[in-house]
Amino acid sequence: MKHNKKYIVRLIISFVSFFYVSCSDYLDVVPDDIATIDNAFADVEEAEKFLYGCYSWMPRLGSLSNNPAFYGGDESYREVLRIPTGGVANFTFAMQAIAIGSQNADRPIADYWSGANGGTNLHRGIRDCNTFLEKIDNVPVIDAFSKRRWVAEAKFLKAYYHFYLFRMYGPIIISDFNLPIDSDVSEIQKFRSPVDECVTYIADLFLEASTDLPAQVFNPVEELGRATKLGALALRARVLTMGASPLFNGNGDYANMIDKNGVSLFPQTYDNEKWRLAAEACKEAIEIIEGAGVQLFNFDPTRLKLPNNVNIDEIPDEVLNTLTIQHSLSEIWTDEKLFVSTKGSTQVLQQHAMARTHTAVSSPVDNQRGAFSIYSPTLRIAEMFYTKRGVPIDEDKDWDYGNRYELRRYNSAADDDFDNNLVPDNKYFVKNNETTINLHFDRETRFYGSLGFDRGIWYTTTTAGGSGLSTFESHYLKARNTVSEWSSAIKGSLGRGSYTGYFAKKLTNYENTINNNGQLTTVNYAFPEIRLADLYLLYAECLNEIDDRATAYIYIDKVRERANLEGVVESWANYSNQPNKPNSKSGFREIVQQERLIELVFEGQRFWDLKRWKLAENNLIRPLRGWNYLGTTAEEYYESPRVLGTADYTFKDNLWPIDTEEILSNPNTLQNGGW
Repeated sequence: MKHNKKYIVRLIISFVSFFYVSCSDYLDVVPDDIATIDNAFADVEEAEKFLYGCYSWMPRLGSLSNNPAFYGGDESYREVLRIPTGGVANFTFAMQAIAIGSQNADRPIADYWSGANGGTNLHRGIRDCNTFLEKIDNVPVIDAFSKRRWVAEAKFLKAYYHFYLFRMYGPIIISDFNLPIDSDVSEIQKFRSPVDECVTYIADLFLEASTDLPAQVFNPVEELGRATKLGALALRARVLTMGASPLFNGNGDYANMIDKNGVSLFPQTYDNEKWRLAAEACKEAIEIIEGAGVQLFNFDPTRLKLPNNVNIDEIPDEVLNTLTIQHSLSEIWTDEKLFVSTKGSTQVLQQHAMARTHTAVSSPVDNQRGAFSIYSPTLRIAEMFYTKRGVPIDEDKDWDYGNRYELRRYNSAADDDFDNNLVPDNKYFVKNNETTINLHFDRETRFYGSLGFDRGIWYTTTTAGGSGLSTFESHYLKARNTVSEWSSAIKGSLGRGSYTGYFAKKLTNYENTINNNGQLTTVNYAFPEIRLADLYLLYAECLNEIDDRATAYIYIDKVRERANLEGVVESWANYSNQPNKPNSKSGFREIVQQERLIELVFEGQRFWDLKRWKLAENNLIRPLRGWNYLGTTAEEYYESPRVLGTADYTFKDNLWPIDTEEILSNPNTLQNGGW
């Protein structure tokens, strides 16, 4: 039988959801329009459409207005007072409100429980998956292969939607099947399941789904975004790691979360065995993933758009390495991305992140097509990256930490590189004969591949201003000039410039172009939920907790090697003022945590990692700092770090609030602590 192959995310589903109940109704009740649902499984084509409907609930991971991890933590700053409302709710700006303590239980921001205020009702998505699994046997004629795969996809999505809810809310209501419409109220008003039960259910469902999923999508052009075996196993490892983490493993802060049946929703006894189970899941996933030929991504130099007088062999390793780091996220598609969300577009995300490297900010530009440059990484993020010797800037024995904010005029001919034996070389990342600060010199490759900064070189494709690789520094950032131009030209409007002085280069694709009128053309890419580097670091984290640091070093070093860093033991022994730090459990725990924060910066993982490590209450209350973006000279711009905003994070913010209306409609649903 011939089926229509459809690229799931691009497919516009004109699919009437007449079978949904209202938000105020219970979560998993089968609607009474049974005949209408049965029509959706009358033949293969209709059943396939229903499966696409199950995918339609996917969260928009690459959306500033749907993913709270972009603006809700401390990676970026948004000047809320300059936000034009116009009477229209803008959830991009609402996510920033999370960071400053404006979350509430009466109308939660990014509500994925009931689907309001920038969220999606994932319980409806789960209900659709249950309906599909219950009705697929009714399809008269369907080949066995398609049926097995579709069933596995529905199970994967069901597991993923439960996982997404668990990451936000902790204990959730497990919806394993839909209840009949005539169910008793006592059946409908379900209780939240304890943490351990949630973790086991989700992990087992991912494992069950993996059995009949293809290892990878058959054709990325048509199937990008569909569930795969590799993605299922990787996410199984992640959820087990979450269950072993301090937020969910023996957390006494939630001792009072006991439901009406006397069931404690959080385990009160720490169990190190959970780390062993998570490590085994990571190992199993990695062996199968590597067995399928998947490796860490490396940028292909043959893709570079070079002028006729430049050969590929002439491109320095520093440039290629930087593009590798940048495109580990913003590549259209790479096998390293084990599961991705392609719902929606990354155009707006890239508009907010892309810096103008050769056009004046005051140039006329259509607000819908320009490079806004307003996704502003904080100074904390700039200081998080290592020196080029692979250790923190405050631990490197020779890097001048105390004078990191001092001005430095760069002269490539007289560069006083403190370690010429290591890459990257400053001349490929700082504009010659320009002034910036010491903080921007002699940093690791991931610093330059992830961040743009004032007087920093930004490699890009050919534009009206020439090729970004023609001289290796033809495109560089004049942030302290362009932002001040914006301020005087269009002050009070949407704005065109970073509020902190930094730009999220990693969120942008190398092949984006900006013309001389400031119009930006973006290359859309699939935004990852999890990629191989993430899994390697999860494995290293788990191994440390069960005291197998020798194996943990192997996997953290795989990630460091791509970043052109020496192994973790060698780097600390040779360059750190704490040479024995990797040898202890607590020391290596700090190292692997910082490694994750660096490697996965701007990918929406820092926000959740800090929570599961129980570090958010300390980290997310520190002031958000940056530079004087209105300064026109180096002295004014880098006068001293400025406090731009004060974050507000307390115990209750570790978990999302459930909408008060949901609590009232189901009195068995216990609210999260502090709300």
